[in-house]
Amino acid sequence: MDQKIRILIIGGGYAGVQAAKAFHKAYRKTDAVEVTLLDKNRFHTLMTELHEIAGDRVPQASVKISYDRIFSGTSINVVHDEVTNIDFDDRVVEGMVGEYGYDYVLIATGGEPADFGIEGIRDHTFSLWSLDDALAIRSHLESSFRKASLEPDPEKRHKLMSVCVAGAGFTGVELVGELIEFLPSLCEKYDLDWDEVQLYNVEALGHILPILPEKQQEKAARYMEKKGVEIRTNALITKAEEGVFHFKDGTVLEAGTLVWTCGVKGNCFLGCLDLKEGKAGRREVDEYMRSPGHENIFLAGDGVWFIEDGKPVPQIVEAAEQTAETAAHNIMVAVDEKLGRKSGELRAYRGSYHGYMVSIGGKYAVSHTGGISLSGFAAVALKHLVNLYYQSGVVGINGMWAYLKHEILDIRNKRSLIGGFAAWKTPNYWLIPLRIYLGVMWFLQGISKMRSGWMNPANDFVSVKTPSPGSDAVAAASEAWEAGSEAAVEAAPAADATAAASEAWEAGSEAAAEAAPAAADAVAAASEAWDVSKEAAVDTIAAASEAVGEAAAAYGPALLDQPWSLYTWFASLTVNQAPYFFQAGIVIFEILIGLALVGGAFTWLAAAASFLFSIMLIVGAMTDASIFWYMVAALAMLGGAGRSFGLDYWIMPWCKKQWNSTRLARRSYLYVGEPTIRRRKSK
Repeated sequence: MDQKIRILIIGGGYAGVQAAKAFHKAYRKTDAVEVTLLDKNRFHTLMTELHEIAGDRVPQASVKISYDRIFSGTSINVVHDEVTNIDFDDRVVEGMVGEYGYDYVLIATGGEPADFGIEGIRDHTFSLWSLDDALAIRSHLESSFRKASLEPDPEKRHKLMSVCVAGAGFTGVELVGELIEFLPSLCEKYDLDWDEVQLYNVEALGHILPILPEKQQEKAARYMEKKGVEIRTNALITKAEEGVFHFKDGTVLEAGTLVWTCGVKGNCFLGCLDLKEGKAGRREVDEYMRSPGHENIFLAGDGVWFIEDGKPVPQIVEAAEQTAETAAHNIMVAVDEKLGRKSGELRAYRGSYHGYMVSIGGKYAVSHTGGISLSGFAAVALKHLVNLYYQSGVVGINGMWAYLKHEILDIRNKRSLIGGFAAWKTPNYWLIPLRIYLGVMWFLQGISKMRSGWMNPANDFVSVKTPSPGSDAVAAASEAWEAGSEAAVEAAPAADATAAASEAWEAGSEAAAEAAPAAADAVAAASEAWDVSKEAAVDTIAAASEAVGEAAAAYGPALLDQPWSLYTWFASLTVNQAPYFFQAGIVIFEILIGLALVGGAFTWLAAAASFLFSIMLIVGAMTDASIFWYMVAALAMLGGAGRSFGLDYWIMPWCKKQWNSTRLARRSYLYVGEPTIRRRKSK
């Protein structure tokens, strides 16, 4: 085909990213299909973790994954623009910046908070549906507690320090859990009394977390109440004013911070489109995630209205990803037909949800997955594992490592499943003496070997003797045995003499007396041969022991009596083939490692090489116990010790820039920080 088939994805949430990944996998080897993702942000937001930002548990970077990181090694073209309309007749998507033609479009713009038309909700409450929302809640709480520290009136101060979260579903309960841990730190920061804080969670239904089993609901409620949360159920809000919730029963609740998390609907953009309406602002689709009446318009995510088994598709991450998979598959079926490629069959949507997990702060959670209910540490660990799995699929091992640092290794105020045991950091300047000392020791090791003749080709300190130490002794003993056999042959006449003596005995004792000296001479000869073999065996064993200890002598008494068999095998194939090359290489290696560590250049690589080289020396029976401190010191260097008063201060930024611009870094996601992207201009 002369003209490319254009697929547009509107929205880079869970559904949009899932679909884009599927399209790249299918069409990465062809130029006949152009896939473009449109989003007003430059990053994908982890919506399920926004409560952690609102509660100041993690930095905002932990819920932002730039599209550059996600699609750096793909053919997906990302355009930053806010879509305002779709012209279905001319097949054009209209944005604030430009217009984009399409052949197929997938709308995955998600949802937004539903206020159910209740007066005052939009004007007087915070929502938690974007990063900006989370940051606004955190900023407001910080400001309120700062004002409370200056407020002399106890009633006004108490109101400023009161927080009410409306809604006891996933979002509401998880936000309350974060506030349980965040508000005490604000009290400590502003010297306020925790007893003046009041945290409410109100719910219109008769119980919290209705999607979980009753037992898990009760556990969550008990934990929150134990932490001082007042839970009010059957509390239907009818009106919101500044700092006040009005309830159906006529009661009111005053709080300085009001948060609304009571429902989700399709976003306002969907409401502007001439598509078949469902309910709650969502748009109806058929079983193929296709908009009725439009063969080339598909939807996925929270904006989808589809009834399955008598229930609408839930507005959860798994449903968003699965609706995106279905829509992407069916778009690809149509595209493949146009391309003349073998196409599959249209696939009807069938949801398969593994379960639900709700964190209540960083140390406690409840879950029900795969029919198994968990709570406490096990549920928190499970949620982390699920998030790690998602990170691995989106941005690989880099994303997993970043998540571990944000959630566990760099956590503040002990707000993780292991508390703060891994959070304390050692400033790099304390490692400078250790780095220099380790470098000097490696350097001296290399110089010592040079003085010992390691750079002389006539010397061989590294070859491994493939026969075992006792094999030469066995050979000597065998040789002695042969010598003894020859002596025995020579002594054979003694046997004849014995027979003759027997006959002589019968004939007379005089003949026997004549044969006796010959037998004595034969026995003496055999004994002498045995003594020779014994001396040969001892000398051979001593020689073998000396050969094994030659290399070890450079470091001290070896930890191992002899090298590991695997090392011996490997050395026989490599080291023994060019002993001087490896011998000189060890000397040069130690000197270079020492200089690198002293100067703080390529410190991570030098430390890693130091650690691995130490292991080689151990298994090769070439070092004593002092090598262990080299290994421990090398581990301490892996944290970037070269950036403090070291050349890495200049070297690492340059290397980072060069590495991030490589194709390998983009394809493997193993870039450092944000990748270097050569952007294509959108048409």
